Amino acid sequence: MAPPLTFERIDGKLTDLRSLRGKVVLLSFWATWCPPCRRELPMLEHLSRVEGAHVEVVAVSVDPLGRSAVAPFLDRLGVTHLLSFLDPEGRVAAPLSDPQKAPFILYGMPISFVIDPRGRIAGYIIGEVDWRSQDGVALLRHYSKAR
Repeated sequence: MAPPLTFERIDGKLTDLRSLRGKVVLLSFWATWCPPCRRELPMLEHLSRVEGAHVEVVAVSVDPLGRSAVAPFLDRLGVTHLLSFLDPEGRVAAPLSDPQKAPFILYGMPISFVIDPRGRIAGYIIGEVDWRSQDGVALLRHYSKAR
């Protein structure tokens, strides 16, 4: 099961991961300093717009500077629809070198965890994914239909 977590949104509001149950959640960890992350963010934005009825795309920045670095970065990329969260202290995700620090481990960047509608972690994908591709969408729809 995905751990019970509260995420801080980029606008300062809080969201509980459990509140997203009933949908497939794509929990994607990224950083402004990560070139593959920069390429993947617009694809996540597209996925969120197209598949939003079935998939909740949650992008979590692990940038230590938090909102001051992330908000202008997303603006420059034109990422406005994506549900964006902050984890500057590493309470939600931590590097493999410190796995006890947080419930999600960053085996690489970007890394996306798929959480099924019941709240179970189905798996993860390390590296940039083309979420506009048929395979990427089919993967998420598979879990959406498996309710």
